[in-house]
Amino acid sequence: MSEKYICKAGQAGVYYLPATRRDAIEAAAIKAHLRPAPVKIQRGAHAGALLKQLGDVLDFPDWYGANFDALHDCLTDPDFVPGKGLVLFLAGTASLHKGDPDGFATLIEVFQAVAGELGQRGVPFWVMLDSPATGIATLPEA
Repeated sequence: MSEKYICKAGQAGVYYLPATRRDAIEAAAIKAHLRPAPVKIQRGAHAGALLKQLGDVLDFPDWYGANFDALHDCLTDPDFVPGKGLVLFLAGTASLHKGDPDGFATLIEVFQAVAGELGQRGVPFWVMLDSPATGIATLPEA
């Protein structure tokens, strides 16, 4: 994927990214001045633990309450978005999906809403899942 494609905010969203393509996508993100943010979900973790972990990895403000509403608010805050955009690389998504399917579904909904809102402002927000999930497309080869 080229850095030109990854800068297209209207194309950004939540995708399955095969492991064989991760390095190329991360390199394109860096070249395009988007912040890559790898997050390794611990085996057996639930959405609450991941929400806290996201706050730590993304250096959210002290008021971040590690809940879905606060995640949305932080990710769409104009003062938060680092550089020209953000690419989250989530590893361990199959375990989260299996162990907390409702939390996983809500997390995906929040990420999709954030991608839409930031996309309207011209800011790319990508979320790359390391395992396929129903309703989640594979990242196109562009």
